[in-house]
Amino acid sequence: MSKTKVLHIIRRSEGGMKKHLLSLVRLLDKEKYQIAIFCSFDQETQEYLKGLGIQVFEVDIDDGINFKKDYKAIKSIRKIVSEFKPDIVHMHGAKASLVGRIACYNKPVKSVVTVHNFLNYNNMNLYKKKLILGLSKILDKKTSQFIAVSNALKNDLILNQNVDKNKIKVVYNCIDTTFYDETSFDLRKELNLPENSFVVGSIARLIPAKGVQDLIKAASILKNINAYFVIAGDGPFKEELQKMIEGLNLKDKFFLLGYRRDIPAFLRNLDVFVLPSHEEGFGISVIEALNEGIPVVATKVGGISEIIEDGINGILVEKGNHIELAKAIQRLLTDEELRKRLSLKGKNSAEKYSCKKMVEEIEQIYDSLKGR
Repeated sequence: MSKTKVLHIIRRSEGGMKKHLLSLVRLLDKEKYQIAIFCSFDQETQEYLKGLGIQVFEVDIDDGINFKKDYKAIKSIRKIVSEFKPDIVHMHGAKASLVGRIACYNKPVKSVVTVHNFLNYNNMNLYKKKLILGLSKILDKKTSQFIAVSNALKNDLILNQNVDKNKIKVVYNCIDTTFYDETSFDLRKELNLPENSFVVGSIARLIPAKGVQDLIKAASILKNINAYFVIAGDGPFKEELQKMIEGLNLKDKFFLLGYRRDIPAFLRNLDVFVLPSHEEGFGISVIEALNEGIPVVATKVGGISEIIEDGINGILVEKGNHIELAKAIQRLLTDEELRKRLSLKGKNSAEKYSCKKMVEEIEQIYDSLKGR
């Protein structure tokens, strides 16, 4: 029996979307599927993918709208689709799904779109917004299958994009530590912190939507307790956040550590994990923290509310409320029994986010499409 050819398309990414794709293509049955990827990942990642027997085509897909670059990307995709002749084109994220579906519009392929985040038009002018909404409406009708990584995203597709609910399948992301460095280290020694101090941390891309600014304000409220705050992650908001830290006299209490590949070991150094996002399609870092047995405080947004049950396996707070955030952190730091209870419940609840389950569900979608 011939293999099903699947072409994945993804924009430049370093967050949950990239983790999801790498886990998926690593575990897809290579006896059943011939896989290719259109991406602009770093050379190390591309070589890793080629080592798995995956064809890699390099293309630069911008996050925003750039007509010249987007036209070039569409032409490149059309060329590869004609040469590779995929049965299924699987696109990840809003931008890749836009250029990918335009490129494949009149091609004899089944199209799959995985929705990882809520659409955000805040930085787009009215003309571009109208254009994108109009194109999306046409393309959505031609899309064979949508995959949402949370029920919150599925509901958003139905309510705000009028996508037929029967065309949407929810497939949760998974915990996959394969791509991290498994080194052990002592963060307190690394940062010269007192041995008996608490460490509160987060993993986040440094953009306003991740709410790190709220955690900085919460840390200012808690500056007189024996707690220190650390963020693993980088991004365009870093300089502004650093100024905020210095302005609140927190430079000896709050540390922006930059991008790190030792995430499991980083998490094991924390007493409390915080994700203060203003919007979140799913929240892979939350399930990673739960898996390591770290008590979680997170905002009540998007897919996070599907992972965290308030007071059972974590604590939920309202987004943008740094006072409530500070109270929740202080409550955990001063109640060892609560930390232990949430740690145990959290670790148990993380078990359902297995990569085997995620891949099996996506393979079922591929197989059903081939029969249509």
